[in-house]
Amino acid sequence: MISTKTNLSFSADWIQQIPTAIALIDNNYNLVSASPNWFKKFDFQENDLTGRHLFDLFPRFSKDWDTKLKYCIDGLKDIKIIDNQSNSKSSENNLVWDLNPWKDGYGNIIGVILKVDNISKSRKLELELKRTKLILNQKGKIAKIGSWEYLINEEQLQWSPIVHSIYGVSNDFKPSLDGALAFYKEGTSRDTIKQKVKEAIITGKPWNENLQLMRGDGSTIWVNSIGRPKYKDGICVRVIGTVQDITATYEQSLNRLERHQNTFFDQVAFGLILSDFNTGKIIAANEAFAKLAGYETDYFKGKTFKGFISESLKKSSINLAKQLKKKGAFTPVETVFYNKDGKKLTLRLSGKRIETFSGGFNVLTTIENLTPVIEKEKRIKKLLKDATQKNERLLNFAHMVSHNLKAHTTNFSLLLNFLDKEVGESERKKLMEMLFNASDNLSETIKGLREVVAIKTNANKEKKDISLNEHLFHVEQNLMGLLKQNNGKIINEIPDSVKVKALPAYLDSILTNCLTNAIKYSKPDKAPIIILSVQKTKAYTTLSIEDNGMGIDMEKFGDKLFGLYQTFHKENNGNGIGLYITKQQIESMNGKIDALSTSGQGTTFRISFSNS
Repeated sequence: MISTKTNLSFSADWIQQIPTAIALIDNNYNLVSASPNWFKKFDFQENDLTGRHLFDLFPRFSKDWDTKLKYCIDGLKDIKIIDNQSNSKSSENNLVWDLNPWKDGYGNIIGVILKVDNISKSRKLELELKRTKLILNQKGKIAKIGSWEYLINEEQLQWSPIVHSIYGVSNDFKPSLDGALAFYKEGTSRDTIKQKVKEAIITGKPWNENLQLMRGDGSTIWVNSIGRPKYKDGICVRVIGTVQDITATYEQSLNRLERHQNTFFDQVAFGLILSDFNTGKIIAANEAFAKLAGYETDYFKGKTFKGFISESLKKSSINLAKQLKKKGAFTPVETVFYNKDGKKLTLRLSGKRIETFSGGFNVLTTIENLTPVIEKEKRIKKLLKDATQKNERLLNFAHMVSHNLKAHTTNFSLLLNFLDKEVGESERKKLMEMLFNASDNLSETIKGLREVVAIKTNANKEKKDISLNEHLFHVEQNLMGLLKQNNGKIINEIPDSVKVKALPAYLDSILTNCLTNAIKYSKPDKAPIIILSVQKTKAYTTLSIEDNGMGIDMEKFGDKLFGLYQTFHKENNGNGIGLYITKQQIESMNGKIDALSTSGQGTTFRISFSNS
């Protein structure tokens, strides 16, 4: 419906070309536009009147004007009013106003067309005015408009012959109010008319509704029902109104609206599905959803909506149906959907119950693809996580460098001060040995720091599919001397076909560190035995290195196991770098490492290599 001043003005531009005296008012009786001759007839200035109320322009108009204007807005045509101008002594100057509904391009009444003329211009006018009631009745027959009246105290309903014809009953049919309302189609139409009649009697509110009516012959038609309550001494004593068969014009309007809706349905950028409220079967899917799903639009017709949603959403579908029935819509929900190519999508569904032209109900579901947003969020979170980890590693590295080099420089400074003050040859010789040892320790520290830096530098290199046993063989050969020295034994239960995705240099370093620890921290009274095994899952290939050594008190040291410069057995000369480097290397390849251990019973390291 046209509702803005701009649109009203646009639709009224034609009036400037009309030679007769015509004015247009909106439904609130405000002047929208008028022809030049209309302004001239009443000596009005054109620029000053737009938006002025009709009764402000013509204070002489009686209450009868208001009644007839309302009838005109309700759809009655060709209403004529004789205007006896108070400042005119001659009947020749009396005016006749011709009132007709003003409609927009969709057939909606948006105001009244007022045509005014002098009575003297048509001698036939008085005869025509005298026959207005007859003419209106004749037009009612042509337009299929019947009138009715309900006397409240007497509980009597009176119909004109046209109403009997519209209802499809004989003229001797005696209507009652309840009986008349029962003709309206069960559901929205009947509920609406009952509510409107009740409101009119109780509150004095008129109605103008387009509803469906079941005729006596069983056919269904559309009617325009209008009703207005009438009061006497402040009490509603009767209700009068009209009923008009509008089936042809209304269905044409519905067809235009349906075509417009179909255009909107297919042109929007988001997914839409129209389904039957009672059966859940899909009536139509738009192009946007079909493209998202990878099917043609016809593929979905007749299928149930449950066939395209996740199991979790199916379980809550009863709750969604209750929301639709009670509130007319359901709150947005998210579901997983797999398209034709098997791609997993995350969708947000919003549903609304809509009434059909036939009085039933469908459900219009809006579908938003959240997948790009979720994937972008994941990428952002990963970048944020990576940046956070890098910052943490940089802080740790800076702290490590500062702490370690400070300890070495302090040691060097003290030894040099002692050496400078010492005069005894034997003491100076001992101090020199301490300085050489301090130098060696500094070299080891710098070497360890260099390895840590190398891990960060090589983190982005491409991993390769590597035979695990081939690398284990090379590492075992390099450790053969240490194994013989400790009477150690390696039991390899890994199939030769097993491969892991890793950087070759990192894999050798990880295996060397873990196997060396297993030998190095064996029990003094028991030869080391190391068992190697593998487990594969979809995400990881996990290497287990189990030994029968000293073990570790995990309750005491578990959270420090992979920390830098952490040692747990004083009797062995460990530097606390090996496991730290091993953890950094495996994590830089998107893997993980953990340990199971009991003090005095051995340790099992589980190294999980990512399969991607």
